[in-house]
Amino acid sequence: MNEPTTRRAPARLLTTAAIAAGLAIGLTACSTGGSSGPAADDPTATAKPHGYVEGASEAQEPQVRLLAVSATGATAVHDLLGGETTELDRIDAPEHSATDGRFLVTSTGERTTIVDGGAWTVDHGDHTHYYAAEPRVVGTVRGGGPVEVHSSETTTTITWPDRGEAVALDRAALGQGDVEETARVDATVLLPFGEQLVAGTTDGVRVLDADGAPAGAQQACADPAGGIVTRAGAVVGCADGAVVVDADGGAATVALPAGADRPTAFSARSGRPTVAGLAGDRGAWLLDSRERSWRLVETERPLRAVTAVDDEDEHLVAVDDRGRVVVVTASTGAVATTDPLVDPDGRPLLQLDAQRAYVTDASGARVHEVDFADGARVARSIDLPAAPVAFAEVGL
Repeated sequence: MNEPTTRRAPARLLTTAAIAAGLAIGLTACSTGGSSGPAADDPTATAKPHGYVEGASEAQEPQVRLLAVSATGATAVHDLLGGETTELDRIDAPEHSATDGRFLVTSTGERTTIVDGGAWTVDHGDHTHYYAAEPRVVGTVRGGGPVEVHSSETTTTITWPDRGEAVALDRAALGQGDVEETARVDATVLLPFGEQLVAGTTDGVRVLDADGAPAGAQQACADPAGGIVTRAGAVVGCADGAVVVDADGGAATVALPAGADRPTAFSARSGRPTVAGLAGDRGAWLLDSRERSWRLVETERPLRAVTAVDDEDEHLVAVDDRGRVVVVTASTGAVATTDPLVDPDGRPLLQLDAQRAYVTDASGARVHEVDFADGARVARSIDLPAAPVAFAEVGL
């Protein structure tokens, strides 16, 4: 097979927003062993706490915020804990958007803008850190059209599937307000996974090094579309199913039943192994990336957006073609729905965390918070400065 075409680029500054600097998200290594800091008897020493991140405050719980952009580019952040709304710099009117749980990426036909929601979670397996900092518009990167974004602790990848092009960025620099490109790859999917990248290309799924050069397994995958990183591996969607790359770099194909409608995008609660994707007009597919298995969840109406909670009750949250939020409890088969909340003719904007789901209102500048574990109850409605066309829940 041909090697994936890679346009390697040295790290370089593309665009930087003219706003207050000083936020660094370079995470210090977590350790419960000996200290490498100042001696305890040094009167000038200032010990840094475990998990210290310069320029950010650490909290005991997720610092969850809603980040929204209007059709005119007006940008605002709403703090779900404190209730305050902060307006940010205006950006290009978005045509497309995606989020990784901290950054909201919006795009026009020519360029892509990155907005930092200023809240994020770092999961180290046996413990978790929750951080908050000032939200801001970071800057832009060349490339436009439909967009996807994914992040690890060190790398953020942005992909334009229609263009077959993807870029890897230094995530620590993004947290400082700088856009530093480390690699460009010809791919329709690009996922940061550990210290490597997983790419979906015309030649299949390939493991690359941080610079975008081939560095590991290659697996057949026709028409790669849609990707997600889970606790159990990196997932790339294929015409006949999906390829899952594990932490050791091994790749395996998880085939769909013959003739099944494939999902072309995946969504799930951050870090969970089970993800969801649309199954044509039949409902949703659940892919367990740990067990390497598919499960079809059929619904009464066709779905337009879906995401997996992957909790004990196996909740699945979706928006159907009537604009209703649909909650399926896959463990019991129970189904609950809201009244129509979302514009049935627009693109559904659906986000969720471990307790709540959020959808934008069809009628204007409002977001509805839905308790999916309580019969799809609308817990509250949140007013925003303008009706959002791009939307993210950050702090996850």
